[in-house]
Amino acid sequence: MSTTLPARASALRARLSRLHEMSSNVAEAADLEGLRGQLAQHVEKFSGPAEKKRLLAKAGITIVEPASGAAARKKATTVVERFAAAPKSGTLKKGQAWPTMLQEIDTATHDLQTAVTAAWKAQRTSLFSGDTPAAIETKLAKTKPNQETLKVYQGLYSQFRSLFDSLPPDQATIERARTLGRQLEIAAKAFDFHVSPEVKAFLEAVQSVRGAPISLLTDEVLVWLRENEGLDAYRVKSTDRA
Repeated sequence: MSTTLPARASALRARLSRLHEMSSNVAEAADLEGLRGQLAQHVEKFSGPAEKKRLLAKAGITIVEPASGAAARKKATTVVERFAAAPKSGTLKKGQAWPTMLQEIDTATHDLQTAVTAAWKAQRTSLFSGDTPAAIETKLAKTKPNQETLKVYQGLYSQFRSLFDSLPPDQATIERARTLGRQLEIAAKAFDFHVSPEVKAFLEAVQSVRGAPISLLTDEVLVWLRENEGLDAYRVKSTDRA
């Protein structure tokens, strides 16, 4: 028995309806995939400084998280909640919530990168804050022991400084920096400045991580610094300040 025309028409309408639905689903999937890829690019940029933050924090180095990070998380939470209530690409595209979120992620990325870099740079002076080899050389008597010690100091100082040209790639680099800081402090104590005990005590102290207490800045030390044009080489810093 042949199929009647109404039946054929009904079947055709049903098929067309299914094709239309499939077409809509494909378009929706494409839209969502495009938005997902867009978001992934911004998140990937953020993951770099975020990973460095975790690395430094694990090593006991404190990073003050910028306020922009909390703002980005808040905006992302709002977008997620709206999408959960109406899971369609149109929900994400509506208004300025989506582009604003991406912009705030970028701002958080920049600010976190700046904070992480500053924390690592600050670590350098906390590990060793002694003078440069060139500055020390101007104060040293040109004896053979001093020249040999200076050569060791120069090598250690160059390695130490280079570690802070960029963020550390791993925990081993942070430990290397700490080791070099200790080695530099030991090397600095080996210099013989051929000066009075008061000046010697001051010079040794300023080469240490702790620095020289102001009580070591005696009249004799001030005279020696003035005569050797060293007054502008040092600054008073409160230990109460972060």
